[in-house]
Amino acid sequence: MVTLVACAALAPFQQTNASPWSRDNGELMIISRADYFRADLENVSVGGVDVDGKFERIESNTYLEYGVTNGLTVGGKVFYGTSWLTRGTDVESESGFTELEFFGQQQIFRNDRHAGAVKVAVGIPSGFESGARTGQRSDGADLEVSLLYGRSLTFTPIKTFAAAEIGVQKRFSDAADQLRFLTTFGIEPNDRWTFLFDTYSVKSLRNENAGGADFDVVKIQPSIVWRATRRFSLQIGLSEEIAGRNLDLGTTYFLGMRTRF
Repeated sequence: MVTLVACAALAPFQQTNASPWSRDNGELMIISRADYFRADLENVSVGGVDVDGKFERIESNTYLEYGVTNGLTVGGKVFYGTSWLTRGTDVESESGFTELEFFGQQQIFRNDRHAGAVKVAVGIPSGFESGARTGQRSDGADLEVSLLYGRSLTFTPIKTFAAAEIGVQKRFSDAADQLRFLTTFGIEPNDRWTFLFDTYSVKSLRNENAGGADFDVVKIQPSIVWRATRRFSLQIGLSEEIAGRNLDLGTTYFLGMRTRF
């Protein structure tokens, strides 16, 4: 029996880039990211025989934010990926668009020290499936409402900041609804470098229908951002799944490019 594999970028709203600080009026940010995910599978049954296996995925996604006003930010994400499920000598692969996501975020308050916002997001699965993770996905639209808060901790001699997001996700399918919690801690020693440490947790409300997805996962994500110019940055990092329920844990390695206009 193949258990579920947590695919960080494929489940709706996972690791969304939205910040408590809204975009300025007319400002556009685009993030293009490439991910490689791998999870090792043990005791996979093939024809009644237990074998070892692995699940791998290479995925690209494009994310954008646009400042409609100085308080309202809108944006979205689109994902495209190829996955491989290996069970002994048997290999299955599949490619396709995996997820569309749209959101609107309203700034509640903002000053030099801290900021808060409320966000509403809708995720639309594309129907792309893979044998190792079919139960994790929703077969209907997903709606999430979340609160975001960020605070500048120090300004000199180095900049440090922290942010958090908590959300409730309603899944209009057989899948269980979820609570999500994200945190970020950042250090900026100078204008060129930022060191980030993110955490991401999903807690199932366990109200799934028969056959619906029901899983928990906890991830940590260290990364480094290098600003090549005022408008262009590179980010490299990994996302490690350190705990979970009803899934096999794995690791995602990623490279992202950020552009601001």
